[in-house]
Amino acid sequence: MLSARKTALILAVCVTCCFGAVYAQDTVRQRNLHNVTVTAKATPKEATATAPVQIMTRVKLERINALQLSDAVKQMAGVVLKDYGGVGGIKTVSARGLGSQFSTLAIDGVAVGDCQNGQPDLGRFIVSELDNLSFANGQPDDILQPARVLASGNVLNMQTAKPVFNGKNTNLKLGFEAGSFGLMHPSLKYEQRLGERLSLSLQGTYVHSNGDYPFTVYYTQSKADSSSRERRTHSAVRMANLEANLFYNISATQKLTAKMHYYNAFQQLPGPVIYYRETPGSESSADQSGFVQLHYTNHISPRWSLRLDGKMYAVRNIYDDSAYQGSTGILHNDYRQSEYYLTGALMYRLSDFVKFSYSMDYLFNGLNCNVESCAEVGRHSWLNAISAKAYLNKVNITATALYSLHSESILGEFAKEYRHFTPYFGIVYKPFNNSGLRLRYFIKQNYRLPNFNECYYAYMSRDLRPERALQNNLGITYEKNFKDKTLKNITLLVDGYYNRVSDKIVAFPSHSLYMWSMMNIGLVSITGVDSKVAAELAIAEKIGLSLDATYTFQRALDLTDNSSKTYRNQIPYTPEHSLSASAFFTNPIVDVGYNLIFVGDRYRLAQNAADNLVEGYVDQSLTLAKKIPLRYGALKLQAQVLNIFDVQYEVVKNYPMMGRNYKAKLIYEF
Repeated sequence: MLSARKTALILAVCVTCCFGAVYAQDTVRQRNLHNVTVTAKATPKEATATAPVQIMTRVKLERINALQLSDAVKQMAGVVLKDYGGVGGIKTVSARGLGSQFSTLAIDGVAVGDCQNGQPDLGRFIVSELDNLSFANGQPDDILQPARVLASGNVLNMQTAKPVFNGKNTNLKLGFEAGSFGLMHPSLKYEQRLGERLSLSLQGTYVHSNGDYPFTVYYTQSKADSSSRERRTHSAVRMANLEANLFYNISATQKLTAKMHYYNAFQQLPGPVIYYRETPGSESSADQSGFVQLHYTNHISPRWSLRLDGKMYAVRNIYDDSAYQGSTGILHNDYRQSEYYLTGALMYRLSDFVKFSYSMDYLFNGLNCNVESCAEVGRHSWLNAISAKAYLNKVNITATALYSLHSESILGEFAKEYRHFTPYFGIVYKPFNNSGLRLRYFIKQNYRLPNFNECYYAYMSRDLRPERALQNNLGITYEKNFKDKTLKNITLLVDGYYNRVSDKIVAFPSHSLYMWSMMNIGLVSITGVDSKVAAELAIAEKIGLSLDATYTFQRALDLTDNSSKTYRNQIPYTPEHSLSASAFFTNPIVDVGYNLIFVGDRYRLAQNAADNLVEGYVDQSLTLAKKIPLRYGALKLQAQVLNIFDVQYEVVKNYPMMGRNYKAKLIYEF
């Protein structure tokens, strides 16, 4: 097995050779490509992809006034969000019963990892300035991707918006949002053209919330008897994001972008509400993280395309618990993560109908902690993927074969090694030339590695195998655009799926409630249907209506032990039924938006008993928006009522969510 130093050296040489090959190109040949090369990154297509993908455009994100990434993701079909309440509550996402760690979060196609817990908190990320947000099951349709993305079970990608100047050299956007329970959200975005080929964007946001929202405590299961009105405590959050992006069009065929991102937050973690009273909060979390990311693309010739990415990422998390009963009187854990990532992908177009790609990634994750059992752990990862895509008359086919090798160490000494091979195959069939109807199918073998908490925290090292998943999807899609009609376009998507997860990692107490063991014993079978309908109507000049709705049915059953009380029970926090719907009415007076989210009953533990039931809920919101043109720029006003009917509900048991609350937003652009 190659050492980390040798692997990094080999990758560096490969990258250097690729750049050298780029600049050794004949300049006359490059000029001839101007009229045939498309260098802009295309938005994924929902109806034509071999695997289901859901897109939220910038317009959609603005209409629903999504603040955090979790606000947008919870409206997607098949997605299950865990939310511990308020702006500062921890938020994670899973899809189609696979668990949160099968879903990879990416920014501009480069993964954002968390080797300690498996998935970063989605509440950290602000989405107001994205170009689009996409969620792909299986893998993205584009094969010029990092191998790490192709290795994921699901991919949630945040695409950065590039500056558009329209004859100007400078764009400036000032925003301020205020809301209930001390919410304040100022923002600033500055874009500058530095030359014909070079531009810069700087943006910063700050979010503050007291989180002291009221909630109702019911003293009986029926909720028909006595109750009391309480108020959430120890739930404040302060969060700042700073980001700089540099966009350099080296030539008509080459582009280079650089991103620098910094995040700083302090969160009070509220206690659960148990036995009709709130447990006093004693926990808090302070986070700092930052990364530098480079992205280079080159359409070398009509047949060859190159993509190179590099990233350095550092995270520090400090967790304190003042109620800790140990000898020190306070629990203070200091975790420091580091990540170094290099990836290269090369694509060859054999013809207009067939293309191949090869992706190679090297990744190092390290975790240092003041907890003795995981004081210094590291993981080196090598991933290689070969992909092919073919357009054969009415059939589109995508296939990928991926091999990965992961090597772990504790205090610099070898600990364990993982090797895995995962194939993917997807096909789309269009039966009629003049119809937008398509049929699609994909199958993929997947796995997810144990995170460092599962392997080493706390007290003992565990010999764990990766969780393995088999994903199957069969779908039908339809899309059609209409000219000179009231109905402008319509999209219909229906996908049935069957997933099977084996070697599922489960935890149970061994010596005491404070000493837990981890074992591979789980088996879960997931059957479901995701559906979506979307339409746009042009009722009259400057009057339009946008409608969309998603529905998910999901049955995720525990098949681990047929003698267990949990056999064939729905796995925790997975509703059988969920639905989202939105409508946005544009007109010259004031735009009006309506949004609804329904989540059915769930169970907080593996046994589907009445005591473990988490009741379903309906959350509705109303938005009013107005854009006022000014002599210099434009002013946007927005007002929003969330949870209109003040519904008392929980996403995670014993952690009540906010009732009715209000937000107002002002944006000035020039």
